[in-house]
Amino acid sequence: MLNYLFNRGLVAVLLILAAGIIVYSNTFNVPFILDDLHSITENSGIQNLNQFYAIPTRTIAYLTLALNYHFGGLEVTGYHLVNLLIHLITALLVYALLRLTFQTPYFRNADPTQNSKLKTQNFIPLFAALLFVTHPIQTQAVTYTVQRLSSLATLFYLLSLVLYIQARLRMASPVVFWEAGESDRTRDPILQRLIPGFFLCGSVMAAVLAMKTKEIAFTLPFAAVLYELFFFHGRWMRRLLSIAPLLLTLPIIPLTVLFTGESSGDLLSDIDQQSRAEPGISRIDYLFTQFRVIATYLRLLVLPIHQNLDYQYPVYTSFVTPAVFLSFSLLVAICGWAVYLYLATPRIPRAWRLVAFGIGWFFLTLSVESSLIPITDVIFEHRLYLPSVGAFAAFATAFFLFADSIRSPAARALGPLAVAAFLVVSLAVATWQRNGVWENELRLWQDVVRKSPEKGRPWNNFGKALEEAGRTSEAAEALRRAIEVDPLYSTAYYNLADLYLVNNYPEAALPLLETAIQIKPDFRKAYVKLGAALIRGKKFREAEIFLNHNLERIEKDAEARFYLGAAYVFLGDKAAAAQELAVVSRLDERLAGDLAGLLAMKKFNHNE
Repeated sequence: MLNYLFNRGLVAVLLILAAGIIVYSNTFNVPFILDDLHSITENSGIQNLNQFYAIPTRTIAYLTLALNYHFGGLEVTGYHLVNLLIHLITALLVYALLRLTFQTPYFRNADPTQNSKLKTQNFIPLFAALLFVTHPIQTQAVTYTVQRLSSLATLFYLLSLVLYIQARLRMASPVVFWEAGESDRTRDPILQRLIPGFFLCGSVMAAVLAMKTKEIAFTLPFAAVLYELFFFHGRWMRRLLSIAPLLLTLPIIPLTVLFTGESSGDLLSDIDQQSRAEPGISRIDYLFTQFRVIATYLRLLVLPIHQNLDYQYPVYTSFVTPAVFLSFSLLVAICGWAVYLYLATPRIPRAWRLVAFGIGWFFLTLSVESSLIPITDVIFEHRLYLPSVGAFAAFATAFFLFADSIRSPAARALGPLAVAAFLVVSLAVATWQRNGVWENELRLWQDVVRKSPEKGRPWNNFGKALEEAGRTSEAAEALRRAIEVDPLYSTAYYNLADLYLVNNYPEAALPLLETAIQIKPDFRKAYVKLGAALIRGKKFREAEIFLNHNLERIEKDAEARFYLGAAYVFLGDKAAAAQELAVVSRLDERLAGDLAGLLAMKKFNHNE
């Protein structure tokens, strides 16, 4: 009965979909936060479907955001529905990937668990997919709107690999598919030669889409090589010819880096420049820190507690630091175990090779963001989205093999199923609760500052959330706290100055903006806000001198040119004010109207 249940593909699909929909049903009103502001609400590139391609990196991800904007504007529900749909499809691809794995030459006709109540090819794919879709570590990739970059890249990554495996299985033994119930038409010899090519073309197209979604897809061709090594047979020259089309996609991401002029670290960064809070670190220090970070990732997969949107994570500068050395030793031990399992099969149950593959997948797919390429923020939970596929496949397989070793027939029949169901339900409850933290900015950033009290960015964002809630005095205190814990975080100075300006304290805003510019000389918004503070403080001559002195930085900013025009009006320079009006008219019609009204109200001497 259990095998009948688990062997029904439709039942498995419905279980996966139902689980995902239930645990993310409380996310549809989660507001835009952090980098959503730069990437969505303030991004003119997605507000016109004819402009999204102007973003040279992550083009496909931004196309989906542009489509969201086209059909729903800034209504958050549509964005979250798309994110959930991506997550559900990705979970189904996890299921498909593992189901296909048990049809590969390595597993075919060699199932060591024929007498099990739950066969490997029935239980493991469903259990792994349910773990993937319900685990709370995925919340950041699904609930944080802009991090669909990670989930969508993973979807295309898995789709490419699934299509590649379909092609290889048909090359290896098409008769398997005839026996599976394909129609007589598909037995045509010519069609049988063409079908693998169609699947391979689809695999390459999906790979290109993945690489134009996020740079984590760079490892995809290597994942195909790893899969060949573990589950297919034959001469390597012939196998490499099958992989060659995927290998040809490797230059896509390096060429993107080359032609955009950005560094690899900036291209991989999860946070916009305006939101960054940490200075750059060296490659070797980043590597040492990542040993510890990966150990943290493993802990989160096993025990997903104390999750945090913005970790207060130390940068390690020495390999012999106990935390670094012990983490490195743990990772080496896990990799060594994977090598042992690969070499030991098939002397041990063949399914152990899937555990080894899952471990290899985890480290391979994590290598882009956790190696020698320094990224400003050393840890983010959504970076686990793609690697977790291997982790869950390995865990589901090891769990099954352990359960299958139980001698009691009754315990083997119901015990593993009950434990697996308990784990899935527990993770689902934890995910629902974690998503509840995201329901509004105030609650989210309150959670973050509690867990990262000595980091400036959480206090800054908590202050902004308090300001939006109308709690001005608390907002000012939070922003001052951000400056206290991170005196070099220019955004906190800017936001505190903006709060003072909103409450009509321009004199208090001026030194804060000057400090922000001193810390970050290319902080354009701070120049504009400083011009506003000078005008609001009736320091018209200082405003005119300051804005003209920094004209190169604010040349095409309508608001800054408005303030310059206003300074000229109040200084009585009608001609210069008229020139600025002409500039503003080309940049922003509304501000041009305001400046024209100001110019009309000002009484000039007849001689002027």
